[in-house]
Amino acid sequence: MLSKLVERIPDWGIEKTTYLMCGPEGMMKNVDTLLAARSIPKEKIFKESFVQGTIDKAEKKEEPASDGEVKAREVTIRYDGEEYKIMVEPGKAILETALDQGIDLPYSCQSGLCTACRGKALSGKVKLDEEEGLSQSERDEGYVLTCVGHPMTDDVVIEIG
Repeated sequence: MLSKLVERIPDWGIEKTTYLMCGPEGMMKNVDTLLAARSIPKEKIFKESFVQGTIDKAEKKEEPASDGEVKAREVTIRYDGEEYKIMVEPGKAILETALDQGIDLPYSCQSGLCTACRGKALSGKVKLDEEEGLSQSERDEGYVLTCVGHPMTDDVVIEIG
């Protein structure tokens, strides 16, 4: 059925076509498979998911940071003309820590899918529990999701907005 639907899409050429999908996870996997079989580049495919990731914080083991240490890290956040410095404890997300300290940052789903909390890491290394909300080109440009982001170095600076 999906093949028949895709055949009905006008052919404007790959460079002029963007594929958007939203729906149940199984259907989106089938659409992914179909588009891959048709050699559609990943950067032309965008998904909107409403399923929370499979991250279980109670079972999640904190990984050592790039320097081998599991410790609190200072993160600088630039947002709305202000600069905030926060200490992010191991196992806590950057957004969670900021909200706990009364810093009003943008967010919505808090599971790494909606990208409302997206920011650009200007320096440092941030590990994401969930990357589904970002395209490969956004990740390549240094964008991170603060709701599922954990600082891995002491020099993390994130600009939001």
